[in-house]
Amino acid sequence: MTDRPSSRMAVLSFLPFTVIAVVHLISKLPDLAVIDSATKPLLMPMLALPIIVIGRRGRILPLVLLLVGVLFSWIGDVTIGNLPVGLTFFLLAHVAYLGMMFAAYRHRLSWWALAYPVWWVALLVLLFPYLGGMLVPLAIYGLALGGMAAVATRGSVALALGGAFFVASDSLLAARLFVPGLFKDALSDATIMALYLVAQALLVAASLRHEARHGARSGLRHLEAETV
Repeated sequence: MTDRPSSRMAVLSFLPFTVIAVVHLISKLPDLAVIDSATKPLLMPMLALPIIVIGRRGRILPLVLLLVGVLFSWIGDVTIGNLPVGLTFFLLAHVAYLGMMFAAYRHRLSWWALAYPVWWVALLVLLFPYLGGMLVPLAIYGLALGGMAAVATRGSVALALGGAFFVASDSLLAARLFVPGLFKDALSDATIMALYLVAQALLVAASLRHEARHGARSGLRHLEAETV
């Protein structure tokens, strides 16, 4: 019975993000650009809410790094119109997520993390004719993104899927940005954003769940030690 209030709180803490995310995705339809612009800056602050509300049961360092990753993602969201600036902040977000995963998880990489070096090479080869001076920045960003997704396979299925969805979203976005005439329609825009939002939500939810379980185990060990 004790888990029900905390589970309810977890669901409620994600509700504002979910509502804003749905409204934002609907705003990708034609003639709703004002709503698109108004809701985008609200997405990551709403995703930070669960970390603040229910993250207190976990360890400080992983939770702070998770919050920093969301913060840098928020700055990336609002500055992506200037691609080098936005890319830099998303790079920093992935570095923060990497730090969080190394601090929180102790398992080995899954074998399918090997897909990410292959993805990185394939992406650069396919986009090379269109990148020009953005080749090196995109290659560096891809290393951070692929590294984050690979390390996410050390955690739960949800965490690994978060990394995979992030790679899928950014791959489509790169094609949209650099390849003329590709993925320029509203449906493609909404798909890219939906993958990104699901990725972020999975990373946060999986990390919070992991920290809650770690906190519960630590509390149980402490109680057993006191009993002995």
